[in-house]
Amino acid sequence: MSVRSVSKLFSIAVVFSFSFSAFAASYDRAEWLPKWSDSDRDCQDTRHELLIRYSLSPVTYTRTNHCKVDTGLWLDPYTGGFFVKASDLDVEHIVPLKWAHDHGGADWTRKRKQRFAEDIENLWLVDDGRNQSKGHKGPDKWMPPYGPVKQVYLKRFLAIVDKYGLQLSAGERRKYQSLMTDG
Repeated sequence: MSVRSVSKLFSIAVVFSFSFSAFAASYDRAEWLPKWSDSDRDCQDTRHELLIRYSLSPVTYTRTNHCKVDTGLWLDPYTGGFFVKASDLDVEHIVPLKWAHDHGGADWTRKRKQRFAEDIENLWLVDDGRNQSKGHKGPDKWMPPYGPVKQVYLKRFLAIVDKYGLQLSAGERRKYQSLMTDG
């Protein structure tokens, strides 16, 4: 076989390999969080369990079965603002699902992805508009606007990264270290 033939076969193999890995690693949110679960089967899914847990005042419910929270009092750590209506809040993944997917979670089992998606240590209740502005970004591209929470956010982000063995790029590592020391 000639060098040219070997080179051509190698090129085809590399292109095929990259195409296959890109296909295999495509992000599908439904693999991570098809819907919030109700693991204790009390009719309150993870979202409503968090609303109850973190309300600073007694909550009210949309119905007498107490499955869905209507009102309470919540502090949004990203803005420092208070919210009364549960519908004004999103459950925020401190380490976004797609970010985790792109940093080592793509090959996890579906069960591990779902465990990550509903890990209470990785969830905050935040203003729904603020959550949407963050999207899938990590701290190198987005930080909470409310100054006092920036260090807490970064520490929690890195703790989740460490807990799940996610991989940081060298650039991300430098940026996060700089953010930690700059305060």
